Order: sequence, then structure tokens, then C-alpha cells
Amino acid sequence: MEINLSQKKKWIFRIICICVLLQLPIFYFMDKFYYFNDNNIRYTIGTYYKDGFVINSSSSQEKGFIYYVDSIRHVATTSKFNNTDVSHKYALIMFSVVFPGNANVLSTIVPKWVLAPPKDGWKQFPPDINWKGAELDTAYMKKMNLEIP
Repeated sequence: MEINLSQKKKWIFRIICICVLLQLPIFYFMDKFYYFNDNNIRYTIGTYYKDGFVINSSSSQEKGFIYYVDSIRHVATTSKFNNTDVSHKYALIMFSVVFPGNANVLSTIVPKWVLAPPKDGWKQFPPDINWKGAELDTAYMKKMNLEIP
């Protein structure tokens, strides 16, 4: 009877593992085709937050960036900036309108004269050459002889 019970537990464990493995492609394709399809992608500005260690890795660190969507704070992480000092800097964040907490940090660094993104985020990547729709630091732009849109 003891052997029979352990075999049942093994079969139950195997069935659970198979179910979990079958769901992985669904999550992958949901992320790729639903959350980040052309209609649901927006771009916003993320402010550097802090470094953190990647789980199961002693050599890699991730940089954290805070961004806001509808006044709700989110944190996106990336390891793209491992060898750079990003403190007090901004990065462009690609997020999903459907699930704003689902985001990727892009390697585009936001210029100092861009203060805030448009309310709903930019719909195109990268934002046009003048960062249209953003709140701009016009005094800084005049000082640096940059064209004000």
C-alpha cells in the first residue's frame, strides 16, 4: 500500500509539471501579441531608482527605474546598464496599456531637457526628434542653443 501511494504522488507531480509547462507558451505569446501589440504599447520616462542583485546570479546587477502610469507607481528593471553610472538619469520605458506594470527599459537615454512625458505616454518609438508632447525645460534648451518645438 505504501508503494502504491508514492506512485500516485509521482503521477500527480508529473501531471502538475506537464500542466505548468504547457502554460509557458501561452504566457510568452500573451506578452508578445497581447500586452505588447502595436495598439497597446506606450513609452514613458523612468527615473533611476537603485541597483539590485539578480536572483541566482552573483555577478549581475539590475538597475531599477520608477515610472508612473495613471498616477500609479511601477518599477521596471534592466541589466542593460550594468557598466554605466545611471544615477540621476532617465530612461525610456516601453509599457503595456493593458497591464502597465509589464514594462521593458529601453537603452535610449532621455535628454536632460525633457522633464515629463505626455499624460498617456508616447505612442511611437522613439518619440520624434523634439520629444513632441513632453513637458520641456525651455530655459535649459535656450542656454544650450537647442531648437524649441
